Amino acid sequence: MHIQAPWRVLRRIQHGGGRGLRALLYGALLAGVSTGCATRQVPVSSQPAPAPSVVARPLPPAAAPVEITPLPSESVTATPPAGRGAYIALLLPTASKAFKPAVQQILDGVFGAERVYGQGKEPPVRVFDTTDQDDDVLAQYNKAIDGGAAAVIGPLTRSAVDYLADNGRFPVPVVALNRFNAKTLRRPNLYSFSLSVEQEASEVARLMREDGIRSPVIIVAPGVLNQRMAQGFAAAWTTIGGAVPQQIEAGSSMQSFGGIRAQLTITGGDAVFFASGFKQGRKLRPFIGTDLPIYATSQINPGPKASQADLVGIRYLDMPWLVHADDPYYALFARARTQSNDQERLFALGVDAWRIAVALIDAPEQPVAIDGITGLLSQGQDGVIERRLLPQRIGNNSSSAPAASDASTPDDGASFL
Repeated sequence: MHIQAPWRVLRRIQHGGGRGLRALLYGALLAGVSTGCATRQVPVSSQPAPAPSVVARPLPPAAAPVEITPLPSESVTATPPAGRGAYIALLLPTASKAFKPAVQQILDGVFGAERVYGQGKEPPVRVFDTTDQDDDVLAQYNKAIDGGAAAVIGPLTRSAVDYLADNGRFPVPVVALNRFNAKTLRRPNLYSFSLSVEQEASEVARLMREDGIRSPVIIVAPGVLNQRMAQGFAAAWTTIGGAVPQQIEAGSSMQSFGGIRAQLTITGGDAVFFASGFKQGRKLRPFIGTDLPIYATSQINPGPKASQADLVGIRYLDMPWLVHADDPYYALFARARTQSNDQERLFALGVDAWRIAVALIDAPEQPVAIDGITGLLSQGQDGVIERRLLPQRIGNNSSSAPAASDASTPDDGASFL
Protein backbone atom coordinates (compact mmCIF):
# COMPACT_ATOMS: atom_id res chain seq x y z
CA MET A 1 0.00 0.00 0.00
CA HIS A 2 1.42 3.36 -1.01
CA ILE A 3 0.68 5.77 1.85
CA GLN A 4 2.75 8.82 1.00
CA ALA A 5 0.05 10.85 -0.77
CA PRO A 6 -2.73 10.35 1.81
CA TRP A 7 -0.26 10.89 4.66
CA ARG A 8 0.58 14.31 3.18
CA VAL A 9 -3.13 15.08 3.13
CA LEU A 10 -3.32 14.04 6.78
CA ARG A 11 -0.49 16.37 7.78
CA ARG A 12 -2.19 19.31 5.98
CA ILE A 13 -5.32 19.01 8.11
CA GLN A 14 -4.74 21.63 10.80
CA HIS A 15 -5.52 21.30 14.51
CA GLY A 16 -8.96 22.55 15.45
CA GLY A 17 -12.01 22.05 13.31
CA GLY A 18 -10.38 19.39 11.13
CA ARG A 19 -9.30 17.15 13.99
CA GLY A 20 -12.18 14.69 13.56
CA LEU A 21 -11.47 14.27 9.84
CA ARG A 22 -7.78 14.02 10.62
CA ALA A 23 -8.36 11.23 13.15
CA LEU A 24 -10.65 9.37 10.67
CA LEU A 25 -8.05 9.48 7.90
CA TYR A 26 -5.34 8.48 10.36
CA GLY A 27 -7.31 5.40 11.36
CA ALA A 28 -7.90 4.47 7.73
CA LEU A 29 -4.18 4.69 7.01
CA LEU A 30 -3.20 2.53 9.95
CA ALA A 31 -5.81 -0.06 8.97
CA GLY A 32 -3.84 -0.73 5.77
CA VAL A 33 -0.34 -0.52 7.20
CA SER A 34 1.47 -3.21 9.12
CA THR A 35 2.89 -1.04 11.84
CA GLY A 36 5.92 -1.67 14.04
CA CYS A 37 4.71 0.71 16.74
CA ALA A 38 3.10 -1.86 18.99
CA THR A 39 6.42 -3.30 20.09
CA ARG A 40 8.94 -1.06 21.81
CA GLN A 41 12.48 -1.58 20.55
CA VAL A 42 14.93 -2.31 23.36
CA PRO A 43 17.85 0.15 23.33
CA VAL A 44 20.79 -2.23 22.96
CA SER A 45 24.10 -1.89 21.32
CA SER A 46 23.26 -4.30 18.48
CA GLN A 47 21.76 -3.12 15.23
CA PRO A 48 18.01 -2.40 15.55
CA ALA A 49 15.49 -4.15 13.33
CA PRO A 50 14.63 -2.37 10.04
CA ALA A 51 12.16 0.44 10.63
CA PRO A 52 8.68 0.40 9.06
CA SER A 53 8.24 2.66 6.08
CA VAL A 54 6.33 5.48 7.80
CA VAL A 55 6.65 8.80 6.05
CA ALA A 56 8.02 11.60 8.22
CA ARG A 57 6.42 14.99 8.56
CA PRO A 58 7.38 17.35 5.70
CA LEU A 59 10.12 19.81 6.51
CA PRO A 60 9.53 23.58 6.35
CA PRO A 61 11.37 25.56 3.63
CA ALA A 62 15.12 25.69 4.23
CA ALA A 63 16.38 28.77 6.07
CA ALA A 64 19.20 30.95 4.82
CA PRO A 65 22.58 29.17 5.20
CA VAL A 66 24.54 29.93 8.36
CA GLU A 67 28.32 30.08 8.12
CA ILE A 68 30.37 28.70 11.00
CA THR A 69 33.79 30.24 11.21
CA PRO A 70 36.42 27.48 11.52
CA LEU A 71 39.31 27.53 13.93
CA PRO A 72 42.53 28.81 12.31
CA SER A 73 44.22 25.43 12.76
CA GLU A 74 41.59 23.28 11.06
CA SER A 75 39.72 23.27 7.81
CA VAL A 76 36.05 22.56 7.22
CA THR A 77 35.50 19.45 5.11
CA ALA A 78 32.26 17.95 3.95
CA THR A 79 31.07 14.97 5.94
CA PRO A 80 31.90 11.81 3.99
CA PRO A 81 28.91 9.73 2.86
CA ALA A 82 27.91 7.04 5.33
CA GLY A 83 29.29 3.75 4.06
CA ARG A 84 28.37 0.15 4.71
CA GLY A 85 28.76 -0.62 8.39
CA ALA A 86 28.33 3.02 9.41
CA TYR A 87 26.08 3.86 12.34
CA ILE A 88 24.73 6.74 14.41
CA ALA A 89 26.54 6.63 17.75
CA LEU A 90 24.42 7.47 20.80
CA LEU A 91 26.74 8.65 23.57
CA LEU A 92 24.96 8.72 26.92
CA PRO A 93 25.89 8.23 30.62
CA THR A 94 23.96 4.98 30.95
CA ALA A 95 26.29 3.87 33.77
CA SER A 96 25.40 6.88 35.93
CA LYS A 97 22.63 6.37 38.50
CA ALA A 98 22.07 10.13 38.76
CA PHE A 99 21.21 10.42 35.06
CA LYS A 100 19.37 7.11 34.67
CA PRO A 101 15.81 8.54 34.39
CA ALA A 102 16.83 11.19 31.86
CA VAL A 103 18.96 8.75 29.85
CA GLN A 104 16.12 6.24 29.58
CA GLN A 105 13.75 8.85 28.17
CA ILE A 106 16.30 10.01 25.60
CA LEU A 107 17.02 6.40 24.59
CA ASP A 108 13.30 5.79 24.13
CA GLY A 109 13.03 8.94 22.02
CA VAL A 110 15.96 8.11 19.74
CA PHE A 111 14.82 4.56 19.08
CA GLY A 112 11.23 5.74 18.73
CA ALA A 113 12.29 8.23 16.04
CA GLU A 114 14.27 5.54 14.23
CA ARG A 115 11.18 3.33 14.19
CA VAL A 116 8.65 6.01 13.20
CA TYR A 117 10.66 8.20 10.83
CA GLY A 118 13.20 5.71 9.52
CA GLN A 119 12.90 4.54 5.92
CA GLY A 120 15.48 1.78 6.00
CA LYS A 121 18.32 3.77 4.43
CA GLU A 122 19.58 5.55 7.55
CA PRO A 123 22.56 4.21 9.51
CA PRO A 124 21.35 2.20 12.52
CA VAL A 125 21.72 3.55 16.06
CA ARG A 126 24.44 2.09 18.24
CA VAL A 127 24.66 2.95 21.94
CA PHE A 128 28.02 3.76 23.51
CA ASP A 129 27.71 3.52 27.29
CA THR A 130 29.63 6.03 29.40
CA THR A 131 29.91 7.12 33.00
CA ASP A 132 29.44 10.77 33.97
CA GLN A 133 33.23 11.33 33.86
CA ASP A 134 34.37 13.60 31.04
CA ASP A 135 37.49 11.58 30.18
CA ASP A 136 35.43 8.41 29.85
CA VAL A 137 33.00 10.25 27.56
CA LEU A 138 35.93 11.31 25.34
CA ALA A 139 37.32 7.75 25.27
CA GLN A 140 33.96 6.30 24.15
CA TYR A 141 33.54 9.11 21.65
CA ASN A 142 36.90 8.31 20.05
CA LYS A 143 35.92 4.63 19.97
CA ALA A 144 32.71 5.56 18.14
CA ILE A 145 34.53 7.75 15.61
CA ASP A 146 37.25 5.19 14.96
CA GLY A 147 34.65 2.44 14.58
CA GLY A 148 32.84 4.14 11.69
CA ALA A 149 30.20 6.48 13.14
CA ALA A 150 28.45 8.58 10.50
CA ALA A 151 27.17 10.95 13.22
CA VAL A 152 27.14 11.17 17.00
CA ILE A 153 24.27 12.11 19.32
CA GLY A 154 25.61 13.31 22.69
CA PRO A 155 27.19 13.93 25.08
CA LEU A 156 24.57 15.00 27.59
CA THR A 157 26.20 17.11 30.31
CA ARG A 158 27.56 20.64 29.91
CA SER A 159 30.98 19.71 31.25
CA ALA A 160 31.27 16.78 28.82
CA VAL A 161 30.30 19.02 25.89
CA ASP A 162 33.01 21.53 26.82
CA TYR A 163 35.60 18.79 27.37
CA LEU A 164 34.80 17.20 24.02
CA ALA A 165 34.96 20.58 22.26
CA ASP A 166 38.43 21.17 23.74
CA ASN A 167 39.86 17.72 23.06
CA GLY A 168 37.87 15.97 20.35
CA ARG A 169 38.13 15.72 16.59
CA PHE A 170 35.04 16.23 14.46
CA PRO A 171 35.14 14.40 11.13
CA VAL A 172 31.37 13.75 11.34
CA PRO A 173 28.40 15.74 12.73
CA VAL A 174 28.06 15.69 16.52
CA VAL A 175 24.70 16.69 18.04
CA ALA A 176 25.50 17.63 21.64
CA LEU A 177 22.48 17.46 23.95
CA ASN A 178 23.35 20.50 26.02
CA ARG A 179 23.97 24.17 25.48
CA PHE A 180 27.13 25.96 24.50
CA ASN A 181 28.28 28.62 26.94
CA ALA A 182 30.71 31.51 26.56
CA LYS A 183 33.67 29.20 27.24
CA THR A 184 32.68 26.43 24.82
CA LEU A 185 35.12 26.15 21.94
CA ARG A 186 33.12 26.30 18.71
CA ARG A 187 34.12 23.56 16.30
CA PRO A 188 32.96 22.78 12.75
CA ASN A 189 30.59 19.78 12.81
CA LEU A 190 29.75 20.36 16.50
CA TYR A 191 26.11 21.29 17.07
CA SER A 192 24.12 22.12 20.21
CA PHE A 193 20.55 20.89 20.58
CA SER A 194 19.16 21.27 24.08
CA LEU A 195 16.28 22.12 26.40
CA SER A 196 18.28 24.91 28.02
CA VAL A 197 16.31 27.41 30.10
CA GLU A 198 18.38 30.28 28.67
CA GLN A 199 17.27 29.51 25.14
CA GLU A 200 13.65 29.16 26.24
CA ALA A 201 13.79 32.43 28.20
CA SER A 202 15.05 34.15 25.06
CA GLU A 203 12.02 32.78 23.20
CA VAL A 204 9.77 34.26 25.90
CA ALA A 205 11.48 37.64 25.39
CA ARG A 206 10.66 37.44 21.69
CA LEU A 207 7.03 36.57 22.48
CA MET A 208 6.69 39.49 24.88
CA ARG A 209 8.13 41.87 22.29
CA GLU A 210 5.64 40.59 19.72
CA ASP A 211 2.85 41.11 22.29
CA GLY A 212 3.78 44.78 22.55
CA ILE A 213 5.56 44.69 25.91
CA ARG A 214 8.09 47.50 26.26
CA SER A 215 9.19 47.55 29.91
CA PRO A 216 9.26 44.06 31.46
CA VAL A 217 10.29 43.45 35.07
CA ILE A 218 12.01 40.21 36.04
CA ILE A 219 10.90 38.55 39.29
CA VAL A 220 13.47 35.93 40.25
CA ALA A 221 12.80 33.06 42.65
CA PRO A 222 15.78 31.63 44.56
CA GLY A 223 17.93 29.03 42.83
CA VAL A 224 20.63 28.65 40.20
CA LEU A 225 18.23 27.54 37.46
CA ASN A 226 16.00 30.57 38.07
CA GLN A 227 19.00 32.90 37.96
CA ARG A 228 19.95 31.41 34.60
CA MET A 229 16.40 32.00 33.32
CA ALA A 230 16.64 35.64 34.37
CA GLN A 231 20.05 36.08 32.75
CA GLY A 232 18.89 34.44 29.52
CA PHE A 233 15.82 36.67 29.36
CA ALA A 234 17.74 39.88 30.10
CA ALA A 235 20.40 39.08 27.47
CA ALA A 236 17.77 38.32 24.83
CA TRP A 237 15.70 41.40 25.68
CA THR A 238 18.63 43.76 25.18
CA THR A 239 19.65 41.92 22.00
CA ILE A 240 16.26 42.64 20.42
CA GLY A 241 16.52 46.32 21.29
CA GLY A 242 15.04 46.67 24.76
CA ALA A 243 16.53 48.43 27.74
CA VAL A 244 18.08 46.34 30.53
CA PRO A 245 15.08 45.02 32.51
CA GLN A 246 14.64 45.87 36.17
CA GLN A 247 14.86 42.86 38.47
CA ILE A 248 13.20 41.95 41.79
CA GLU A 249 14.66 39.19 43.97
CA ALA A 250 11.71 37.32 45.45
CA GLY A 251 13.55 35.92 48.45
CA SER A 252 12.42 32.83 50.31
CA SER A 253 10.38 34.12 53.28
CA MET A 254 6.79 35.24 53.60
CA GLN A 255 8.07 38.65 54.66
CA SER A 256 10.01 39.11 51.43
CA PHE A 257 7.06 37.83 49.40
CA GLY A 258 4.85 40.51 50.97
CA GLY A 259 6.96 43.31 49.53
CA ILE A 260 6.94 42.14 45.91
CA ARG A 261 3.79 43.99 44.78
CA ALA A 262 4.98 47.32 46.19
CA GLN A 263 8.36 46.94 44.48
CA LEU A 264 6.63 46.05 41.24
CA THR A 265 4.51 49.21 41.37
CA ILE A 266 7.59 51.37 41.85
CA THR A 267 9.29 49.96 38.73
CA GLY A 268 6.57 51.19 36.39
CA GLY A 269 6.88 48.01 34.30
CA ASP A 270 4.17 46.84 31.93
CA ALA A 271 4.68 43.05 32.33
CA VAL A 272 6.47 40.45 34.43
CA PHE A 273 8.90 37.75 33.38
CA PHE A 274 8.57 35.19 36.16
CA ALA A 275 11.91 33.36 36.51
CA SER A 276 10.63 30.43 38.54
CA GLY A 277 9.74 26.78 38.35
CA PHE A 278 6.41 25.32 39.43
CA LYS A 279 7.03 24.69 43.15
CA GLN A 280 8.27 28.19 43.96
CA GLY A 281 5.97 29.82 41.43
CA ARG A 282 2.89 28.37 43.10
CA LYS A 283 3.93 30.02 46.37
CA LEU A 284 4.96 33.37 44.87
CA ARG A 285 2.24 33.98 42.30
CA PRO A 286 -0.47 35.27 44.74
CA PHE A 287 1.91 38.02 45.91
CA ILE A 288 2.44 39.43 42.40
CA GLY A 289 -1.16 40.47 41.83
CA THR A 290 -3.15 40.56 38.62
CA ASP A 291 -2.48 44.09 37.36
CA LEU A 292 0.22 43.06 34.86
CA PRO A 293 0.52 40.17 32.41
CA ILE A 294 2.91 37.46 33.63
CA TYR A 295 5.13 35.34 31.38
CA ALA A 296 7.24 32.30 32.30
CA THR A 297 9.09 29.37 30.75
CA SER A 298 7.68 25.86 30.42
CA GLN A 299 9.16 25.03 33.85
CA ILE A 300 5.97 26.55 35.28
CA ASN A 301 4.05 23.54 33.88
CA PRO A 302 5.44 20.31 35.38
CA GLY A 303 2.74 17.83 34.41
CA PRO A 304 -0.97 17.04 34.09
CA LYS A 305 -1.49 16.08 37.73
CA ALA A 306 0.00 19.24 39.27
CA SER A 307 -2.46 21.76 40.70
CA GLN A 308 -2.17 25.03 38.77
CA ALA A 309 -5.05 26.91 40.40
CA ASP A 310 -2.65 29.51 41.85
CA LEU A 311 -0.99 30.07 38.47
CA VAL A 312 -4.03 30.98 36.39
CA GLY A 313 -3.30 33.60 33.74
CA ILE A 314 0.43 32.94 33.37
CA ARG A 315 1.57 32.78 29.75
CA TYR A 316 4.38 30.44 28.76
CA LEU A 317 5.85 28.54 25.83
CA ASP A 318 5.98 24.79 25.35
CA MET A 319 6.72 22.16 22.71
CA PRO A 320 4.18 20.60 20.30
CA TRP A 321 4.63 17.16 21.92
CA LEU A 322 2.95 18.55 25.06
CA VAL A 323 0.71 21.26 23.60
CA HIS A 324 -0.85 18.88 21.06
CA ALA A 325 -0.58 15.70 23.13
CA ASP A 326 -3.78 14.30 21.58
CA ASP A 327 -2.53 14.68 18.00
CA PRO A 328 -3.35 11.36 16.24
CA TYR A 329 0.04 11.51 14.53
CA TYR A 330 1.80 11.01 17.86
CA ALA A 331 0.05 7.67 18.36
CA LEU A 332 2.66 6.25 15.98
CA PHE A 333 5.13 6.34 18.87
CA ALA A 334 2.92 3.93 20.86
CA ARG A 335 4.08 5.62 24.05
CA ALA A 336 2.42 5.48 27.45
CA ARG A 337 2.98 9.03 28.65
CA THR A 338 4.43 9.77 32.07
CA GLN A 339 3.01 12.26 34.57
CA SER A 340 6.16 14.41 34.33
CA ASN A 341 6.46 16.98 31.58
CA ASP A 342 10.23 17.07 32.11
CA GLN A 343 10.38 13.36 31.27
CA GLU A 344 8.22 13.89 28.19
CA ARG A 345 10.45 16.76 27.04
CA LEU A 346 13.51 14.49 27.28
CA PHE A 347 11.74 11.84 25.18
CA ALA A 348 10.97 14.50 22.57
CA LEU A 349 14.58 15.69 22.71
CA GLY A 350 15.71 12.19 21.76
CA VAL A 351 13.24 12.02 18.87
CA ASP A 352 14.35 15.29 17.32
CA ALA A 353 18.05 14.64 18.01
CA TRP A 354 17.83 11.56 15.77
CA ARG A 355 16.12 13.59 13.03
CA ILE A 356 18.81 16.28 13.24
CA ALA A 357 21.58 13.69 13.00
CA VAL A 358 19.98 12.10 9.93
CA ALA A 359 19.49 15.51 8.29
CA LEU A 360 23.16 16.36 8.83
CA ILE A 361 24.22 13.02 7.31
CA ASP A 362 21.91 13.36 4.30
CA ALA A 363 22.53 17.04 3.53
CA PRO A 364 25.68 18.24 5.33
CA GLU A 365 25.84 21.47 3.34
CA GLN A 366 22.28 22.50 4.18
CA PRO A 367 21.26 24.25 7.41
CA VAL A 368 18.98 22.24 9.67
CA ALA A 369 15.27 23.03 9.27
CA ILE A 370 12.82 20.54 10.80
CA ASP A 371 9.20 20.69 11.96
CA GLY A 372 9.95 18.78 15.15
CA ILE A 373 8.00 17.62 18.17
CA THR A 374 10.18 19.85 20.38
CA GLY A 375 9.38 22.87 18.22
CA LEU A 376 10.16 24.36 14.82
CA LEU A 377 13.89 23.74 14.52
CA SER A 378 16.39 25.89 12.65
CA GLN A 379 20.13 26.27 12.67
CA GLY A 380 21.35 29.43 14.35
CA GLN A 381 24.81 30.81 14.84
CA ASP A 382 27.79 28.57 15.63
CA GLY A 383 25.82 25.36 15.15
CA VAL A 384 23.16 26.06 17.77
CA ILE A 385 19.82 24.45 16.87
CA GLU A 386 17.09 26.86 17.88
CA ARG A 387 13.53 25.91 18.79
CA ARG A 388 10.41 27.99 18.12
CA LEU A 389 7.78 27.02 20.69
CA LEU A 390 4.02 27.38 20.99
CA PRO A 391 2.39 30.00 23.25
CA GLN A 392 0.15 28.72 26.03
CA ARG A 393 -1.80 30.20 28.92
CA ILE A 394 -2.79 28.57 32.20
CA GLY A 395 -6.58 28.89 32.21
CA ASN A 396 -9.41 28.80 34.70
CA ASN A 397 -10.00 25.13 33.90
CA SER A 398 -6.60 24.19 35.35
CA SER A 399 -6.55 21.61 38.10
CA SER A 400 -7.83 22.92 41.41
CA ALA A 401 -7.19 19.71 43.32
CA PRO A 402 -5.53 20.02 46.72
CA ALA A 403 -1.91 21.02 46.34
CA ALA A 404 0.42 18.05 46.17
CA SER A 405 3.20 17.72 48.70
CA ASP A 406 6.68 18.73 47.64
CA ALA A 407 7.70 15.08 47.77
CA SER A 408 5.11 14.07 45.15
CA THR A 409 5.47 17.11 42.88
CA PRO A 410 8.09 16.99 40.09
CA ASP A 411 11.23 18.99 40.82
CA ASP A 412 11.74 22.36 39.16
CA GLY A 413 13.86 21.36 36.18
CA ALA A 414 16.19 18.48 35.35
CA SER A 415 19.64 18.76 36.89
CA PHE A 416 21.48 19.20 33.58
CA LEU A 417 19.18 21.69 31.81
